[in-house]
Amino acid sequence: MNPESLIAALTAEVRQMRHDLNLLIEKSPESVSPWIPPRELARLLGVTSQTITAYRNDGRFRSSSTRAIKRGQRTDWEYHRQDAIADVRGLV
Repeated sequence: MNPESLIAALTAEVRQMRHDLNLLIEKSPESVSPWIPPRELARLLGVTSQTITAYRNDGRFRSSSTRAIKRGQRTDWEYHRQDAIADVRGLV
């Protein structure tokens, strides 16, 4: 295996492990949910809720940073507090 493919494989494994760890933390009874509504994310970033929607529509968030909640015909979105902020600030 060449060094580039080894690095890519290790990177993918670390990302998966991080995702799994975050899921475990979220399921912990002592944890406060890291998922927040768009208005809260907008407040934390100093932008409007419409800007958050535009960012989502533009693909600025990773799939692990958002989750859709179906409520009949309506879909509400929640954002992972830390990951979504990192996505917007370009830290990932």
